[in-house]
Amino acid sequence: MGHCIRAIIGSHEVIQKPVDDWVCAKEIELPQGFGMIFCTIELLEDIEELLECSGKAVDAPDFPELDYFDASVKELMENYSQGAKLAYVETDYFGGTGTQAGILYEDGKPAVPKSGEGAINALLKELGVWCFPGKDEFDMLNLGKYRHME
Repeated sequence: MGHCIRAIIGSHEVIQKPVDDWVCAKEIELPQGFGMIFCTIELLEDIEELLECSGKAVDAPDFPELDYFDASVKELMENYSQGAKLAYVETDYFGGTGTQAGILYEDGKPAVPKSGEGAINALLKELGVWCFPGKDEFDMLNLGKYRHME
């Protein structure tokens, strides 16, 4: 079974801001007061269109660890992490083999991207996700049940 998502995770209050601003941004409520928005093609195209209409030049990010992190995601993360923390995560697994990576944004600024085993757990821990013994941050937010973005 596969797991392939691209999403932004943050506290419910922080996630609610892009949901309020973008019709196609839908919050998935997660445990512990967190929420997640899938970075769908529709959402990213809407952001890209707004950037083009505004004439705002956004440099393409240079994070080779992240396969799908583009100027639209960068803009979203910079804007909505002002005064807050947001994590962008991406997974691509099939049959137990694959990749995971992500990056934390805080106050509009990126931290060092993380990739490889445990990358998403490390980002979730930085957001404040706590764990029961024998479970990790990914499990605590029930992220395993979101295998695809459809």
